[in-house]
Amino acid sequence: MKKIYTLILLPVFILFLTAGGIYAQTATMVIDNSVQHQNITGFGGFVNGPQFQFNHMTTAQVQQLWGENSQMGYNIMRIYIPVGEENFPQAIPTAQLAQSLGVMLFASPWTMPPEWKTNNHINAVHNGIIGELKEEHYEDYANYLNNFVELMRENGVELAAISIQNEPDYLPGYHGCRWSPEQMANFIRDYGHIITAPIMAAEGIGITDNYANAMLPDEVFNNLGIFAGHQYGPIQTAHKKLQEKGMEVWQSEFLINWNADLPSDRNFTWSIDAFDFAMAVNTALLSDINAWVHYASKRYYGMMGDGTNGTPYGVITKRGYILSHFAQYTTGTTRVESSWRGGSDILDGSAYLSASGDEVIVKVINPSDDPYTLTIDLPFYTNMATSITTTINANMVESTIDIPEETFRPRIDIAASSFTTLIFSIGDDRPESEMEGVQIFPNAIENQFVTNPSFGTDYQMSGQTFIFDNGNHLISPNTNSSNGYLQLDDRYNKLVFHIKEISSPATYTSANTTLYYINRNGQVRSHNYGTISFNQQGNYNWVLDISTDVLTDGITGVIGLRNGNWTSVLSITFGDVYFMIGDEKMYKFSGAYSSGDGFLLDCLEDMTTTSIDFSEVTGIPAGTDWHSMAVNKNAVYYVGEEQGVSAANLISDNISEELILSDVGGSFYIHEDITVGSASYTIQLNGYRIISLPFDANIPEDIGVYTLEYESGHIYGYRVENGGIYANTPVLVVGNGTFTFIGNGLVSTQQQSLVDDMTNVYVSVRAPRNSYVLKNVGGIYSFHRVQSGEQHIIMPFSAYFEFDGSVTAANLPLVLDDVSNINDMPEFQDWNDGDNVYYDLLGRPVRNPQKGVIYIKNGKKVIYQ
Repeated sequence: MKKIYTLILLPVFILFLTAGGIYAQTATMVIDNSVQHQNITGFGGFVNGPQFQFNHMTTAQVQQLWGENSQMGYNIMRIYIPVGEENFPQAIPTAQLAQSLGVMLFASPWTMPPEWKTNNHINAVHNGIIGELKEEHYEDYANYLNNFVELMRENGVELAAISIQNEPDYLPGYHGCRWSPEQMANFIRDYGHIITAPIMAAEGIGITDNYANAMLPDEVFNNLGIFAGHQYGPIQTAHKKLQEKGMEVWQSEFLINWNADLPSDRNFTWSIDAFDFAMAVNTALLSDINAWVHYASKRYYGMMGDGTNGTPYGVITKRGYILSHFAQYTTGTTRVESSWRGGSDILDGSAYLSASGDEVIVKVINPSDDPYTLTIDLPFYTNMATSITTTINANMVESTIDIPEETFRPRIDIAASSFTTLIFSIGDDRPESEMEGVQIFPNAIENQFVTNPSFGTDYQMSGQTFIFDNGNHLISPNTNSSNGYLQLDDRYNKLVFHIKEISSPATYTSANTTLYYINRNGQVRSHNYGTISFNQQGNYNWVLDISTDVLTDGITGVIGLRNGNWTSVLSITFGDVYFMIGDEKMYKFSGAYSSGDGFLLDCLEDMTTTSIDFSEVTGIPAGTDWHSMAVNKNAVYYVGEEQGVSAANLISDNISEELILSDVGGSFYIHEDITVGSASYTIQLNGYRIISLPFDANIPEDIGVYTLEYESGHIYGYRVENGGIYANTPVLVVGNGTFTFIGNGLVSTQQQSLVDDMTNVYVSVRAPRNSYVLKNVGGIYSFHRVQSGEQHIIMPFSAYFEFDGSVTAANLPLVLDDVSNINDMPEFQDWNDGDNVYYDLLGRPVRNPQKGVIYIKNGKKVIYQ
C-alpha cells in the first residue's frame, strides 16, 4: 500500500548554495610589460590650508608621512600661499621642513589681493559678483607669484611648481577667483616667463579637455611646467596630448568626505570608505596621471586622523595606508598594460614596471566579501614574489609568496575585502602563443527576434557608439509595443552591456535608468533601476538584473532603455551586448595550437566555461583531452572532423561520440541540439535530489525515481517502476552511493523550460523569488517557497517548481507513493509540525473524512469521529 513518509535528513549533497556563490571566486590579471604608459612621479597631500592653519600638523607628524625614510613614504607636498605678500613668511617653516625631507613641494593660491579682482573681494563670489583678475593686473600677479618663489628660494626652498589658481572653474563663497581656459592660457603665454619656478595649471575641479586644450599651443606650453587638475570632476582625455609633448599631468587635490551630504556624521566604514578611496587613486593612474595628491593630509577623511569621526588623533588612517601602498611601491615606476579576465566586474587594480626593470608591481583591490584565487598571467617566468596586504584588521602586512617552481601564471590568494600589493621578480621570457581567443555570445542582443520591422535597428548595439541621456535612448526610443519589441528566445536573467569606452562632460552616472519590457503575460511594463554609477575607465560589464527577483512579473521581450540625464551626456562605445541565463561563458580560438596559451588556460581553469570552439585551430595534437584538463567536467568542445582529435565531450557537425557529464562539474550549455553515441551523467547520492537530464536515460539499479506532481498544497511523487527518464523531465531520485544514468541519441537542453510546473536548470541560477525548491528543514524534506532576498542557487541538472503566483504556501509537503525498496531510507515518522490534514491509507489528502474510517493525521493512524 501507499504510505506518507516524512523525509528525514541524511548527510546529503547540497542542493543549492546560499549567498557567496556557487564556485570559488577566481580571476586572472594579464600583464604586458612591453606596453608602457606613464611614469609615476609620486603621491602626497596638502599639509596646511586656510582652515587648518600652519600649525595643524606637528613636525613629527609631517615626518611620519613624508620623506624617503618616513613610515608612509609620501614624496609630494602641497602648501597654501597666504593672501598678501606680508603673509608669505607664514609658509617658510613648513616649506623648509619639506625641503629637509627631500620631498617635492608645490604651492597653490586660493586668491590674489582683492583689489586686483573685479569684485574687490577675496571670495570667488561676493554680493552676486564673480571675481576675476583684471587684465591690467596680470603682470602684477605674475610678479606676486614670483615673489613667493624667490622668498622660498632665499630661505633654502626650491619649489617643484607654483600654481596659478586653485579651482578656477569653481565659484564658492570662500577664497577664489574665476579664470576661463582662455584667460589662464593668455596669462601663462604673456607673463609666465616672469615666474622662475615651474608653473602648474589649471587645477580645475576636474582634469578637463577645455583647460588641457588651451595649454597645447607652443607659446603657452613652453611656459607651463605641470598640467594639473582635481578629481571632483571628470578625468577626460586631452591631457594625454600634453603628455605626448613631454609634460607631466598631476591630480593635485581630491578628498572623499563621506559626511558631506549626510544629515548626521558617521564614522569611517572600511567596506565603503576604504574602497572609494582606493578606486579613486587607481582610476587616476589608469587615466595616465603621473602624480596623485590628496587634500588635507591630517583629517578624518585623510591619511592621518584628527580625533573626529572615529579617527584617533595623529594616528594613520586606513586611507593613509592605502595611499602608502602606492607611494612606497609605485613611485618611480612605469605603469604597464594590464587587463582582467574573470572577476573584472569585482576586482580592480593596475600594474607597474620597476625603474630597474627587474620587478613588476601589481595592485589588487577586492571590495567584495569573498576571497579570490587570482592568477597573474605574466609575460615572463618568476619564482619570487612578495605580498603586502591591508584589511580592516591589518595594515601593510608583508609576506613571501611560495612559488615552488618557475611559472608564468602564479596563483595568489587575495583576501576578502582587501587592498594588496604584489611584487614579482622577472625571470626568463615566456614563449609567445600563436593562438588567438575570444569570448563569443550566441545570445547577443542582435540575435533576438524583432516582432515588427518598425522597431528599428538601434538594438544592434555591439561594437557601436551611442549617446545615452534624456533625449537619446538605448535599444529603441519606444515605450510601448506598437512598433514591436525584441522577443527573447530564452528565460534570461541578465542583460549585459560590455562598455569599452565611456565619456561624460559631467558625472559618470545614469539617473532614473528605466527598462521598458514585455512581461510573461504579454503586457508592457517598466522598471526603474535608479542611478547607476559607471567607471570612467571602460572595459567592464554593466549588468542589468532581469530575473524575477527584480522583474517580478517575468520578461519575455525588451522595448528600450532610458535615463533622466540632462548635463551628464554619456557617450558609450559598447563591446558585445548580450543576454545570459547564469554565468555561462563560451569561447573560440584560431591559429596554431598552443597548450601554454594564457587565455586557453584561463578558460580551462574557469568553472563557468561551458564551451570552447577549436574548429579554426590547426596543429592540435591527436591525444589532446580537454575534458580531463578542464575544471568544468560538463564543458563541451567544438572541433572539425578533419582535426583528428578523439576524446570525451567533443562535438563535430553536431555529433558527439561520447558525452560525459556529472554532478561535480559546472554548467552545461550547448548552442544547438546534438546527437551522441553514448551519453552519461554520474551523480553521488546520499538521500534525495531533483535531477533533469538533457537526454533519455535508463534508471540505474538500487535507485528510486519519482515523477512529481503538484496537487492541493502537496507535491506527490510517483515511483517510476519500469522504463527510464525522459529528456528535460525533472524527477526526484532517491538513493545512497554513486549512480550513472546512461543514454544516447538526441541531447537537448531546452534551457529553463517549464515541464509540469517545474523549470529545469542546466546553467546554475539563483532560484527565483516565489519559486519552490527541495529543502530540508528540521530533518524533513519539502518544497519551500523562496522568499525575497534569499540566495538559493540551483545547481546544473536540477529543477524547481514555479507556479506564476497561483500557489503561495510557505512550503509544500513531499508525499511519495512508495519508498520501501530504497536502501537505508528513513522509517515512517510523525509529522514534526503537523498540518492537521486527514490522509487516506494511500497517502491522499481527504477533504470530507467519514466517521468510523481510519485515516492518517499528523503522522498517526486515527479513527475519524
